[in-house]
Amino acid sequence: MDLETLKNIAGLARLKVKEEEAQGFLNDFNKVLDYVDQVKSLDTSSIAEDSVYAVQENITRRDEVENTLTRDDLSSIAPDYENGYIVVPKVIET
Repeated sequence: MDLETLKNIAGLARLKVKEEEAQGFLNDFNKVLDYVDQVKSLDTSSIAEDSVYAVQENITRRDEVENTLTRDDLSSIAPDYENGYIVVPKVIET
């Protein structure tokens, strides 16, 4: 890949590439392309097509009722508690 192609791709992606950074990006991009070529040239003929799919199961825990905080317990540890609710600071201005 040449510098002009890199600038064209950057323009399509709406990226601003500074002139002093362009050569470094070009070197990095070429390294990635070289690596992709290496991967494409690997011999995968000995790997069965269905062997790349692993069987996975979703392991979940049992849904068990546990002791939780009561409203009284919660009101005693909350920094600000009013009418059965924890009062939190306003984070969005309207």
